[in-house]
Amino acid sequence: MNARPRVAFLTGQSDPGRGALSPVQRSALDALAERSDDVHFDPHQFPWDSAAGAWRPVPLLRASLANGRQYLGARRGRLHGVTPAQCDAARERLLHAPRTLLLVGSCGMALFDALIAPFDDADRARLRIVAYGAVGPRWPRGIDGAQLRGDRDRIAAWLGPGDGPAPQRIAAGHMDYLDGDPARNPVIAAARAQLDWLRGA
Repeated sequence: MNARPRVAFLTGQSDPGRGALSPVQRSALDALAERSDDVHFDPHQFPWDSAAGAWRPVPLLRASLANGRQYLGARRGRLHGVTPAQCDAARERLLHAPRTLLLVGSCGMALFDALIAPFDDADRARLRIVAYGAVGPRWPRGIDGAQLRGDRDRIAAWLGPGDGPAPQRIAAGHMDYLDGDPARNPVIAAARAQLDWLRGA
């Protein structure tokens, strides 16, 4: 296996069909990528399709409805808005890299749990997550990582997993984990803490 270890975002698709990272996601990934040329930082959002369209602002109501549909579908084991071919390709990307660290936001937790449902323990051991504002019925089985929850994030407090790592409390609401230094810095620090594992150390 010659692929580099990989870091990628996995959050809900506020604008299905468009896969580029938002400016705040791109900025966070760039900060994490400093002095990490041996790691591949994926410039696309789940399902990591390079052919997907460029990012554009989405009205909050539209984004909320899109994420809500994905969350409800994922709870039933379905990936709403993702074709079977895209789902297969996303799983293959996870299996191709020697190790993958995923930055999992909001309902991305439920999507991730549904995505890796076919994976065995050996496959899952090559994955870790840093979850921020996670929304999902449970922490995915066999997955290590860290969880951060904002002190103003009522959505994650109500709908976040009751198991898994104890959430680290940070100053953030559900929509602003990556918008400014007080919230973004702990997310990046939690991800940096996983880089030795990612490199196989």
